[in-house]
Amino acid sequence: MVIRTISLLFSLLVGICCYGQSISSIGSPYVQNYTKSQYKAGNQNWSIDQGADGVIYAANSDGLMVYDGAYWEIYPLKNKTGARSVRVGRDEKIYAGGKEEFGFFEKRKGKLHYHSLTHLVEPEIIQNDEIWKILFTGDSVIFQSFSKFYLLHHDKITTHYGNGEPFLFAHQARERIWLEKIPSGLSIWGRNGFIPLETRLTNVLVLLPFNENETLVGTAKDGLFLLNDNGKAAPWNTNPLLNEILKEAQINNGIQIDNNTFALGTIKNGILIVDKTGTIRQHIHKRNGLQNNTVLSMVLDKQGNIWAGLDNGIDRIEISSPFYYYKDIFGELGTVYAIKVFQDKIYLGTNQGLFYSHWEADSYTQQLQFRFIPHSQGQVWSLEIFNNQLICGHNDGTFIVQGNRMERISTWTGGWQNIQLRPNAPFFIQGNYTGLALFEDRQGWQLNHKFDEPKQAVLQLYPWENMTFWAVFNNSIQLVELSTEDPSIKTLKTFSFAEDFPKIQRVTPTNIRGNTVFATDKGFFTYDRVLAKFVAYDDLNKSLGSFAHSSGIRERDNTTYIFINDGRFALVEWKENTIRIDSATFNVLENTVMKNYENVEFAADRFLFALDNGFVAYNPDFSHSIPIESPVIKGIQDISVTSNDSIRYLEVDKPFSYNHNNIRVLFSSPWYSSTPLKYQYQLEGHHNKWSSPSEIPYIDFTNLSWGTYTFKIRAISTNGQISEVSQIIFTIAPPFYLQWPALLLYLIILVLVIMMIRQRIIEKIKQDKLQLRQKLRRRQEELLRREAEQNEKKLMQLKNEQLEQALTQKSRELTSVATNIVYKNELLSNLQEELFNVKDRAGNKLSADQLQKINKLMDNARSDERDWDIFEKSFNESHENFFKKLKSDYPSLSPNDLKLCAYLRLNMSSKDIASLLNITTRGVEVRRYRLRKKFNLPTEKNLSEFLLER
Repeated sequence: MVIRTISLLFSLLVGICCYGQSISSIGSPYVQNYTKSQYKAGNQNWSIDQGADGVIYAANSDGLMVYDGAYWEIYPLKNKTGARSVRVGRDEKIYAGGKEEFGFFEKRKGKLHYHSLTHLVEPEIIQNDEIWKILFTGDSVIFQSFSKFYLLHHDKITTHYGNGEPFLFAHQARERIWLEKIPSGLSIWGRNGFIPLETRLTNVLVLLPFNENETLVGTAKDGLFLLNDNGKAAPWNTNPLLNEILKEAQINNGIQIDNNTFALGTIKNGILIVDKTGTIRQHIHKRNGLQNNTVLSMVLDKQGNIWAGLDNGIDRIEISSPFYYYKDIFGELGTVYAIKVFQDKIYLGTNQGLFYSHWEADSYTQQLQFRFIPHSQGQVWSLEIFNNQLICGHNDGTFIVQGNRMERISTWTGGWQNIQLRPNAPFFIQGNYTGLALFEDRQGWQLNHKFDEPKQAVLQLYPWENMTFWAVFNNSIQLVELSTEDPSIKTLKTFSFAEDFPKIQRVTPTNIRGNTVFATDKGFFTYDRVLAKFVAYDDLNKSLGSFAHSSGIRERDNTTYIFINDGRFALVEWKENTIRIDSATFNVLENTVMKNYENVEFAADRFLFALDNGFVAYNPDFSHSIPIESPVIKGIQDISVTSNDSIRYLEVDKPFSYNHNNIRVLFSSPWYSSTPLKYQYQLEGHHNKWSSPSEIPYIDFTNLSWGTYTFKIRAISTNGQISEVSQIIFTIAPPFYLQWPALLLYLIILVLVIMMIRQRIIEKIKQDKLQLRQKLRRRQEELLRREAEQNEKKLMQLKNEQLEQALTQKSRELTSVATNIVYKNELLSNLQEELFNVKDRAGNKLSADQLQKINKLMDNARSDERDWDIFEKSFNESHENFFKKLKSDYPSLSPNDLKLCAYLRLNMSSKDIASLLNITTRGVEVRRYRLRKKFNLPTEKNLSEFLLER
């Protein structure tokens, strides 16, 4: 704690040493606005202070606001009313007061916890009181209201009154407590009571140490006084104008910046920064950056910035910065393209014309007020000093500038660039919209000649040697020789961007340490006279890094240059053959300049950079040695859930549940600058390399494995300073299935599984033995089955052979039966024929009756169905289900059709069939034809073959 306090005091002293010399009146310091939409609290910020760790505290109308450089938080007091005062004590407690309430906040685990002290006071005593001031004296704390003040000492509070008089405000300066009683005036308070001053001072709002024996007093109505140790006060009349301004603006508060400088806040007109001579070094108000002109409170932070609590918002003012701005808030100037300091004036050439202001060389206590030069409206491209005359290249021509007026010397439009081929030469060359022009000094500059060639825009000019110069065009660069006698130019060499360079887009001839180099978008080149070609300047390009692609260079002296690359700037210095490059300092200028038209002017010990809406003055001798505080790790949030209401901080002093392995680490660094700090982190156990710098003040890690991690974070400022490393260690517990109860369960399960496996193996062996026996049995059964099958096949074969023999026998028998029937029928036919030839004994033929009886007997014998029944039975035995299939497939078949089918199936001739059917052969053919119709047989299909297939 002691070491930290000593370090803080040392850094403050080092910082204070440079504040006074850094406060310039040229331009205004950068003002960072914090609006209520950013900090999400009330408008008014009544009191403001900074802790030893750099955190800013503001007493806001909604409570105590805390800002650590990245996050705003608000903490209400006990009674939920707004805060009126805040002070950070040496014990790092944050004391706050409001309406009928006062107490202190303490930090625990990155959060503030409030402890009210009003329980030490009788309720009726503090009723209607508001605490407006908090002061420290020794080991005691004073809480002051308008009616009384409360003294906290060793956890006890005593109440003090003003002997029947109310108070205005309490002040502390030079180790003394000052209180103004109404109407008695300002008094010194001690443990023995109030000591009135010899000089009565009333409405005292500011009281600051001035020197060892005097105190600066600011009053609301009577101006500023110097008060000595004897209690005598005299008006501070060093600058009467200052008193008048403060009376009109109504001084409200003040702070001491250093031993020579003070900041005075007002009700109506912002902040005035004055020195001990009474000179107003800066006036910061709404027109040059403040959100509001009513300044309720101020504090000077460790970096030398002024924090102003306003009637609407909070502003941070970088008075201890090397950059001071002159910004055209109302759009009266426009975008600045050219700057030139000449004859006690500073000139700004803009897109709206030419402006000037008074300029005192080597004096930075001046206030700039730019005025428009009549008849200069339009685009100003360049401002050059030739032979102690100021030349203005304008869209409407070329002018000589003389004080606050200008005279046209050429109507050729667009004087982009003017150069003299040698110092103080009586002529200069101009590159404009349509070519080249020659101007001559004839007791004043005049246009001498407009050259016929080239007839195109000349973008850049640069002197080479003797009477030659380089001229840059859209797609080429030429080496040109000038003759002033009978003015003429001659192009010596022409180089194309596409053919003589590696396809560059632009080229700018310039000078580095006495050598002509050519800046392009592909790096720097030099011109080889012997080969008459351009050669890459590799050594320089490697040294410059990204600024090897610079579009322009501005030389301050032989060792110091400003390099320009696409709106970015770098200070490049050559020291003992080494190159020092500083681009981080100028990061604040990114996105504030007109790209491709960047302009830098050197004026005494300042660099002047042209901006979109004004210019900025940079002090290269500025030094600020306050180190960056190591980042504060605010905590770790669980982001496993998506609802914002559910996001919560995790406690790092115990392992996180594995369900909370999606986390966000929040950090900040209470370092305040116009360009934000960048952070680098590493998570040991996850990846052990530093990350790329980022401005985001948090980092998310998702799906982290279980284990212990060390998160490290460091901050990097714009000028390259790296802070000390902060770290936090946290552990993610294994998932429930890897914790000891689960592991014990796994062991039990493993033992059971092993036992089950053993049992299964034993059973498997038994089963295998059983299966082996069954397999042997099945093999035996299979062998027996195969033998049985073989035997059965043999038996079937034998049976089939027997059946075939039987079938053959049946077929023979069937054929025999059919033959016999045919034979019988033929025999009967023969007998019938012979019968007609038989004669009786008398030689007469038999009578018709006798013949008819015999014929009838023969016909009956021929048509006897018993023969067919025997045939049908035998046929069915040989041709199983033949008739059933035919009848099923062709239901229209008649019995005679079936008979015919059977005879055809036996492949009998028509003659035999006719005999069997007792019809003629022609009748058989007719029946065959009808049968084919019923079978719907095609002509080419044989009927007998068809029946054999059935």
